[in-house]
Amino acid sequence: MEQQPNEKQPEKDFKGIYRNVKISVKTLDFVIVGGILLMIALVIFGIANNGYTVSFDSKGGTDVPAQTDLKYGDYVAEPEPPTREGYTFAGWYFDENCQYPFDFTTVIVDGSTTLYARWEKNP
Repeated sequence: MEQQPNEKQPEKDFKGIYRNVKISVKTLDFVIVGGILLMIALVIFGIANNGYTVSFDSKGGTDVPAQTDLKYGDYVAEPEPPTREGYTFAGWYFDENCQYPFDFTTVIVDGSTTLYARWEKNP
């Protein structure tokens, strides 16, 4: 059987990903696995101990204090509604244009965010 000139030949001296490393495979495996475990532990520690902040932009109304040190999965406590002369408070929203309402009973914390007040002008 004749070999085709374009066919790839297997490399006879290939020694895998460790061919240029001057330490044993076992030692390198421990270093890699240890590094991965350390990274996982740091991520878990960071998530567990780094609280999130929910800020409230009252858009001209009275100040509403931010809620800090919230953890992933917590619910945001509904604050006292702000007041603004000549306007009625109409709820908290995810966006400045007040198109996406925030529901304090169903939405959980998954990161720091700012909620925006919606106002309706009094007649």
